[in-house]
Amino acid sequence: MKKNIFDKISDSYEEFHFKDSEFNVKNNTLYISPKLKLILGWSLLILCAVLAYVFLGNPFVKKKNKGIEHDRRQEVLEKEVDVSQEHETMIPYEKDDDEDLNNFIIGYFNAVTACDNASLQDMVTDPSEFSTDEVLKKKAEYITGYSNLTVYTKEGLDDGSVVAFVVSNLTLNGVNSSPYDIVTLYIVNGAQGYRIFNGELSEETQSYIDKIKGDKDIQKVFQSVEKENNKLVEKDTTLKDFYEIISRRDVETN
Repeated sequence: MKKNIFDKISDSYEEFHFKDSEFNVKNNTLYISPKLKLILGWSLLILCAVLAYVFLGNPFVKKKNKGIEHDRRQEVLEKEVDVSQEHETMIPYEKDDDEDLNNFIIGYFNAVTACDNASLQDMVTDPSEFSTDEVLKKKAEYITGYSNLTVYTKEGLDDGSVVAFVVSNLTLNGVNSSPYDIVTLYIVNGAQGYRIFNGELSEETQSYIDKIKGDKDIQKVFQSVEKENNKLVEKDTTLKDFYEIISRRDVETN
């Protein structure tokens, strides 16, 4: 009786899985038992699964984490806290966690220092802020450089957004030392890449930022900046004079 294609496949399967496999290696014959083939097969399958997990990740975990982040942000909005006081950390910060984001922020401060309006217009959500360079030139009279940037980030209220707390050393005109500075930025990430949100924040977003800014972990950073600057003022009379001039001009402006 002539065998059909399904019979042939069945015979081949049985021959491979339930009989010793014979391999000729040079002048020797190597036999692999069905048990060993089963072990090798399962080992290969497990190895492939592990490699897929390492390189591709677990999509189910990612979806779950995204849901957790959303719930956590919602909890921040609903929680009643005194934003003028330090409180327990609700959203932990990440330090220099994203190299691309760090490079974007460094580029932004370099553009501010260079009064590069064209670059700045492409780095913010509202380009009209940099339609003229009068404000930048006025600022450049005092601040001539930013260096040693460290970026602390907390997830923003909107998907893909972050609240960035940027610590840097300032180079000030006529000042010997380089005091620390800390700036808070709300950065969104869309089809055009990172953009600093420089428009009017919604009441909900501003409330969210105010609350996580009071988190204990980031408040320690603010306190450290203030402490180090106080030390510098005691040692550097040029920095002390600079602060006094700025303070006096602020009073006169008001």
